[in-house]
Amino acid sequence: MTKNRVFSKEKLEEFSKDFMGLAMEALERGDIENAKHWIRRQDQTKDMLHDLYLHWVTALLDRIYRRWGEEEAVESLRDTVRQWVVPFAKLKSQLLEQAGIAGYMEFLIDALRQHSMYPHLTVEEDDEKFILTMQPCGSGGRLIESGAYEGPFGFAKLKTPGAHTWGETELPIYCAHCPWAQEIFPLSEVGEGMQLWIHASPFPKRPGDPCVQYVYKDPKYIPDKYYERVGMSRTPRGLPLTYGIDPDRDAAAKKPGEK
Repeated sequence: MTKNRVFSKEKLEEFSKDFMGLAMEALERGDIENAKHWIRRQDQTKDMLHDLYLHWVTALLDRIYRRWGEEEAVESLRDTVRQWVVPFAKLKSQLLEQAGIAGYMEFLIDALRQHSMYPHLTVEEDDEKFILTMQPCGSGGRLIESGAYEGPFGFAKLKTPGAHTWGETELPIYCAHCPWAQEIFPLSEVGEGMQLWIHASPFPKRPGDPCVQYVYKDPKYIPDKYYERVGMSRTPRGLPLTYGIDPDRDAAAKKPGEK
């Protein structure tokens, strides 16, 4: 090795590849032990950045809540969630059209595999729906499990019930994106039955509680109560009112040409 160099050329080239790429290369060489090494490294480190951003987002929401109030925190959630969840909901519609409910479920489980859910996720099926039990979920549930909302320095919880809280009180502020992301925006922007999933629980009330979610095989089986609790109907129009937010404000915020 050249003097004052820390790594070999081969090692530097290795740095340009991700864990799965390195594992696949090892498998192609027939080197099972090296493939296992990279898979273990992936498993040992996969939550590092995920958890950093989890705590960062929650701390930012908490800061907005304490500095400018609950209404501003709800509006911030509402306005930012829409930007990323609408494409996701439209993708669900495309997957259902192209591959049916089985295709959507495969996609959803792949997403959850990247969301620090394992080994705490179980999936069951009955005639009407799939039942996903997360104990805890890989983000909001883990915060609750760790006591992040407890004590004098705990993160904020939403106090005022409404469509944006499933009609509940004391909704942990990170979990407060879920009504918007999984139910309200998919309904308002894509249509009936387009909830990404239904929160049955609807959220853990204390450490140890699971987060239970339903994915219905056919939208006609979704009970009306799951529309009504988020201020929507089976044929949704616009967004439910929250804190007196002007429903026209959302339309004005859309990009030119966007429907």
